[in-house]
Amino acid sequence: MKDNKILQLINVAWRERWTDSQWGINIKKVLPRGVSGDVYNLAECLLQQAVIGSTANSLVLNYLKHSLCAHLVSHAAVLRCIAKYDKLNRVYCVTALLEFLVSIIDGITCRIKSEEALLPGAVVQLVMWVMQIFARTLQQYEMRGELSAELSYMLDQSCLLIEHLTQQQFVLAMLNVGCHEEPESLDRLHDLYASIKASLTNSNFTLSAATAEQQLKQLAYIDAKHLDLQMLSPNPCLEKISCCVQPLLAVEVLLNPCKDTSYYVAELQMLQRLKGYTNTRLFYEIIRAGFLTLSNVADTSPDTMWGAFMFFKMPHIIKQLHALQRVPGEQQLAATDYIPELVEALELLIEDNLLLDFMDTKCSCNIIEFLLNDWTKQQLVNEVHVKKFASQREAASLLLKKCDNGQQKPSNINFIKRAEVPLSGVLKTLCTNKMQDMVNVLCHVPVGHSFELILSVATVEGRLKTFVSRLIQCNENSKQVPGELGKQCITRSTLFDVSFLMLTSIVQTYGSDVVLSERCDSFFEKWVRTCMMERNKLKNPRQILALCEDSIVDELLLSLSKPEAAQLKPSNLTWQDICLNLPGVLHHVLIAWEQETLSSADVKSILDNMKRRLFSFSVCATSYLCAYMYSVRETELLKPLNMIQQFLAPLTTEELSSQENSKERLALSYQIIRKMQHDVHPAPNTKSRLISHTPLIEQFRECWRIVSEAGHLPVRAAQTLESLLLAGGASWLVTQLVEQLLSCKYMRDMAKCMDIVFAVMHLDIERTTEALLQYVVAPLVLRRQGEDINEPQSLVLARLSVYCIISCLETRSSNSAALQKRSRSHDDDEMTGVANAAKVRKVIGDGSDNSNDFADGDAANVVALLSAPSAELRVTPANLKEPLQASIKHIFRVFVQFVSGDELSPKAVFVYQFISLLVECGGERVTPVLRLLPPNLMQRLLKVLATDDIRVGLISRLYDLRLHAGRQAAVADLCLWRNMQLARNSIHL
Repeated sequence: MKDNKILQLINVAWRERWTDSQWGINIKKVLPRGVSGDVYNLAECLLQQAVIGSTANSLVLNYLKHSLCAHLVSHAAVLRCIAKYDKLNRVYCVTALLEFLVSIIDGITCRIKSEEALLPGAVVQLVMWVMQIFARTLQQYEMRGELSAELSYMLDQSCLLIEHLTQQQFVLAMLNVGCHEEPESLDRLHDLYASIKASLTNSNFTLSAATAEQQLKQLAYIDAKHLDLQMLSPNPCLEKISCCVQPLLAVEVLLNPCKDTSYYVAELQMLQRLKGYTNTRLFYEIIRAGFLTLSNVADTSPDTMWGAFMFFKMPHIIKQLHALQRVPGEQQLAATDYIPELVEALELLIEDNLLLDFMDTKCSCNIIEFLLNDWTKQQLVNEVHVKKFASQREAASLLLKKCDNGQQKPSNINFIKRAEVPLSGVLKTLCTNKMQDMVNVLCHVPVGHSFELILSVATVEGRLKTFVSRLIQCNENSKQVPGELGKQCITRSTLFDVSFLMLTSIVQTYGSDVVLSERCDSFFEKWVRTCMMERNKLKNPRQILALCEDSIVDELLLSLSKPEAAQLKPSNLTWQDICLNLPGVLHHVLIAWEQETLSSADVKSILDNMKRRLFSFSVCATSYLCAYMYSVRETELLKPLNMIQQFLAPLTTEELSSQENSKERLALSYQIIRKMQHDVHPAPNTKSRLISHTPLIEQFRECWRIVSEAGHLPVRAAQTLESLLLAGGASWLVTQLVEQLLSCKYMRDMAKCMDIVFAVMHLDIERTTEALLQYVVAPLVLRRQGEDINEPQSLVLARLSVYCIISCLETRSSNSAALQKRSRSHDDDEMTGVANAAKVRKVIGDGSDNSNDFADGDAANVVALLSAPSAELRVTPANLKEPLQASIKHIFRVFVQFVSGDELSPKAVFVYQFISLLVECGGERVTPVLRLLPPNLMQRLLKVLATDDIRVGLISRLYDLRLHAGRQAAVADLCLWRNMQLARNSIHL
């Protein structure tokens, strides 16, 4: 009924030639008050009458335009009606519609909620309609070889409309939403563009608008990445010196020395994405980080790890990073004997004369030549590059040698490189069944720093798991055989002892996770799990005693208390039985000593007899005593401490000569016992990074002063900060770090400080991120806004928060083993097969002829990764896990409160910076985070933040457009943004 009235009114208006205002007055009499004309198809009625003939009725089109301006019809309804017009052979009508669209396209928006659902689909239909006109016109030119003046003008108007469409970010955003709403429409757009491009190519037709083809492609292949986004991150080219790679590697090598190459590669890829580095810049930063860290480490056993990492792990990291840059499906470049980006990175590094001079002096050699000579074997560089870079450093190196006058001591660097050969020899020997050979080799390993060096090389090369498993097998095979006597028994006992001591030392250094397998079926694994005291892994002494057998304990007590029992006599007791039952013996000795049933001399005799048999026994005894000391009052510590000191008492020359290779084993047992004792009860005057009477805040400030002066994170400082994290907790440490960050006065210092703080938070990225989001950010912004939480501090704080979220998100998603990030364990299996190793070397271009059978365990990952659809080692999880999810929900709830008012404040700016950086830095990886955004947060932020900072690119990336709810929220925010823009610019249609 209403439709008929509207049609009649249109006819009357046309006959009487009403003006636009007359039309507006009369149509409102027909339409019910407050009801849109879309309900009665007003736009369709007007459009039908406008193009009813061979030419368009301009007066009726004016009525349609006036109805749009008066909000009687919606833009969505008008666009949809025009897109339905299929009489494309009526050139004048089509041209008039194109002109009409050009006149209204800049004002497209939605005024009411009901229109929002229709606009994306209407924009998609309109773009398809315009591309159909384009394709049809070009096909006619292809057939006829020319275009009439009318068709040529129509094509020009099409180009003009396309130009207007691509200039309107709001329209492009709606097109993007519409294509997600109707995926088949996107395929249709692709087909139309392909048809247009083919016609242009075949006919050699030149469009009047030079950019028209590119604009058509932009419409056909619309993506949120192409939409306008206000970038807040600095240009990586402007960042001359970076401070992010070195601190991060310092922390990761400290916490996770056993991780395979892919773990470090994934961490560096994450950093590369955050910073926007090229491979050349990343390689430069990695090598520079290695030299910076080596420049301030001492030549002591804890610091050999970094030298080993630099010379053994770093080449594999660079090689994998280079391999992962290859785009799947891309034609493989010709094989070369070097990596071009690495050569470019070395050219940048060679300019850092101060650092290289220091390293040359420290290592007593031309460090660049020393490094590159090894890299030639792995085809990272070739001989030409070695000669070129070595010659550039030759003069400086000679001058430094003259200044040194030969007084410089040999550096550990040379010993680290040489440790690879002994490691391979030890591993091969452990494969044999010759006990004497194994004794000869293993008893020489603990001499000096050899054991630490070999462990460092095994760790960074991914061979630690192999080394440990073979040591466990060796220990298992050398268990006592009842009734065995003579030379064979002595050799077996020595092998059991030295393998037990070496394994215990490894557990103390790397944690029991390195040693324990899933089955835990060997004797040593059982002992570690049930009896060994580890730092941060306490054992209940009562549970240890519960494992002892009374009969064995009684027999041991009888044997050890006799003076003539200094030498091991034939007995049914095996060494492994003794290790497991010594706690029961010590428990009885302690009780008897307390009750004065035993004298101090008797106790000393028992302990000495225990130590003389096997040095492993004194280690097992000390482990129980340390567990016992944890469970008693301070007044009861004296006797167990004295017993431990008795184990550390030196042996006489006669006692040492009574056992084979006793000196080396005794030294290793002393080292293990001292470490156990120190973890439980350190000496009062001991300088330790774990034990100090200085207040935590003073220790932190002193440590941070060292970091600030160095400009990077020294290894000792990283160890101190780890201890402060354990002592003060994550919230305390993060608060101190953020306070240091906000106290910086200059942008350059602030950027450098943020990079170091971000790296330090990787000491425990999950707990520190939780602390930052839950307990630090909100109080700081609330308490100190207007002081130092303003530009640029708020931006830096927002960036730190976003970086931590992204790192935490990727760490959780990398693999299940990575969840226990603080355990210094090797979570991944090595690839030990010779055939597989050779295959991997081919894939990653390792042409080294002297490769051993124990290839870098993670190299096999590259084979799978290169064939994967994306060269990424970490994938985004579908859902967040705790505590990250709770932390993000909390900070988002705080953000809603920040923007609940009506005025612009630093709090609202911080919310914008946080969300913008989250989208900018995280991309699609932060989709699970963005799903947690409160429904009205962006709407409130848009109303408060009355600036041009928020753009459609940001809004379009916030929501998952594959979901209906995501599209709905995106359109609502986009329409609000659009209406605010129109109001701000005072555009009246």
